[in-house]
Amino acid sequence: MTSKLRTVVHLVALLIPFLAEATSKSIILAILIAVTITYILSEELRLRGKQLPLITKFTLRMSRENETPRLVTAPIYLAVGVIMSLFLFPKNIAYASIAIVAVGDPMAAYFGRRFGRIHIGRKTLEGFAAGVIVSFTVALIWVPPYLALAGSVAGMLLELLGILDDNLTSPIGAGIVMSIANIL
Repeated sequence: MTSKLRTVVHLVALLIPFLAEATSKSIILAILIAVTITYILSEELRLRGKQLPLITKFTLRMSRENETPRLVTAPIYLAVGVIMSLFLFPKNIAYASIAIVAVGDPMAAYFGRRFGRIHIGRKTLEGFAAGVIVSFTVALIWVPPYLALAGSVAGMLLELLGILDDNLTSPIGAGIVMSIANIL
């Protein structure tokens, strides 16, 4: 159940570009920042033995057992990665970066668990490949193929290597690589 809920949270991030286009980037940024702050406050309360009923219950259902004694940071990293992408990059690259983490990470995890044979640390080459293919395909909505490929490979490579938290590094790394590729 935990991995399914985590997948849903990632996939919900895919709505961000569409919501930003339907409303405005400023409104979406304000909402994301407010939700992130509320989540952090709820986690602080949880660690002190108090609860914000809906948020705390959802966090506990979504968390792995080893995460619950401390601050559950994965949603914070994902939110900050999305927020930073919206702040740092032009609209099309920001949206593609968000798409890469939203679909690439859960697809890499799913295919890695299900079909993974070649391990690189805790991840698999098969998961990496699936993440690249799926995130490339979705990134094409916002950027041309050469940028989608560069961003997808960069984002999934950061996910594969597990440097810091991939929820943070994947969208930012993908955006940086796409921005450089766009200049070249």
